[in-house]
Amino acid sequence: MLNKGIVSACRFAWRYRFFSILFFLVLCLTSVALAERLVIEFSTFIQQMQQRYGANRVTVARQWQGMLQHAAGLPEQQQILVVNDFFARTLRYQTDIELWKQNDYWATPLETMGKGLGDCEDYAIAKYVSLRALGISDDKLRLIYVKAQLPGTRQTQAHMVLGYFTQPNAQPLILDSLIVKVLPAAKRTDLSPVFSFNSKGLWANNSTQSVADPTARLSRWRHILEQTRKEGVKW
Repeated sequence: MLNKGIVSACRFAWRYRFFSILFFLVLCLTSVALAERLVIEFSTFIQQMQQRYGANRVTVARQWQGMLQHAAGLPEQQQILVVNDFFARTLRYQTDIELWKQNDYWATPLETMGKGLGDCEDYAIAKYVSLRALGISDDKLRLIYVKAQLPGTRQTQAHMVLGYFTQPNAQPLILDSLIVKVLPAAKRTDLSPVFSFNSKGLWANNSTQSVADPTARLSRWRHILEQTRKEGVKW
């Protein structure tokens, strides 16, 4: 018969090993979740907003922070709606020529919220950063460059939207600066995709494989990633 002390020691060792493994698994899963989440250092972000755009725009930065905190516990598709609604209420559309005196300028979220104005790229970038900060994976988000058909004509113009994919090859939901509703791509017959990208890849038209490094091919996107890091966004 085994000594009771030996039995107790064995049970303790087994329990210790079990809880050690469990702790390790939880730590790994937490690390993966944190890796998917974009970290925003709001102390840095708000300080720069104050310096560059003044106290009135700091209020908007704090509203953005509050919106993200509120949306953090919601299901992903609810997060999509909350973020889309926030920027529909907070921003007004203005062309790059009017706002930046340039034909094509991609603004960071700090610049966009600092001005309270932006065009399609600026809306899409601000929503993308927001949803990544809520922990939505890059695999589910793409900035999509499209040709948008002008109402009542056959003419098109260059446009950018944000696509949210529930699965990698699923039909995306489209977040757009032109309309408030978030609709499936099939219902946006006015849009023809040209290419899409995120921080990990670049896809031509409807391709399933990334064809290039987005920072190597898109200088404006490279600028966004570099500039947002200085503004408190940790990619």
